[in-house]
Amino acid sequence: MLLTIDVGNTRTSLAFWDGEEIKHRYNTPSDPNASYDDCAAKLKLFLQAEGLYSVSVESAILSAVSPRIGEIYRQLVEAFFFLKPIVVGPHLKTGVALKVDNPREVGADLVADAAGALDRYGPKTIIVDMGTANKVLLIDENGAFAGCTIGVGLGLGHQALVHGTAALSEVSLRAPKKVLGKNTADCMNSALTYGTAFELRGLAEAIEKEAGYPCQKVLTGGYASFVKDLLQDFTYDPDLLMRGLYRIAKKRNEK
Repeated sequence: MLLTIDVGNTRTSLAFWDGEEIKHRYNTPSDPNASYDDCAAKLKLFLQAEGLYSVSVESAILSAVSPRIGEIYRQLVEAFFFLKPIVVGPHLKTGVALKVDNPREVGADLVADAAGALDRYGPKTIIVDMGTANKVLLIDENGAFAGCTIGVGLGLGHQALVHGTAALSEVSLRAPKKVLGKNTADCMNSALTYGTAFELRGLAEAIEKEAGYPCQKVLTGGYASFVKDLLQDFTYDPDLLMRGLYRIAKKRNEK
């Protein structure tokens, strides 16, 4: 089995691959205050419940935008599976060319997204990754990561709206049936979901125009499910990042 780990700012996800398919998934909040023991106890319960203690994990790969939590999960892989994970970082050869001013600035999650898109969709692909931040990436005609935009994510926008105002209360995120709201919850959700969808579509179209050629458009990330029905011209691929990590690990293990 191959293990892929994505440590994001909001959520940490583990995927256990059997061949080309994910057989087991583990998701937990990325608590910045969590200790090694906290993370170990939760992971142990999951492994016991899924019957994974007796399963052999031959390889693991880790992508982390939160260095502290990423280090905890690196240690957990060594403790639970007795192997050192591949860590996506500036010195790792991933097969993704980075055509940017400073390649060291490109986050591990963006590299994994690019690797997944190259594997599944090929060059001339625009990726919209909706996580804590909204990222819009271009994989150019040569298959290189050609740059991106980074903006406020749906969850951050939601929290800013609630906590930054005196009269607006907490609402559950959902896309209303119409843009024009008739009550406070729908008014807030309309701006959050429709507004985000329109912004991301506009950015993708502007990037496509700058590139000078039509692109496939792919939607992924933890918050993508809230707007996927509003972006039906995008291919919804929730496992894009994990597939990118899988491909990077497979290529390195084949050497």
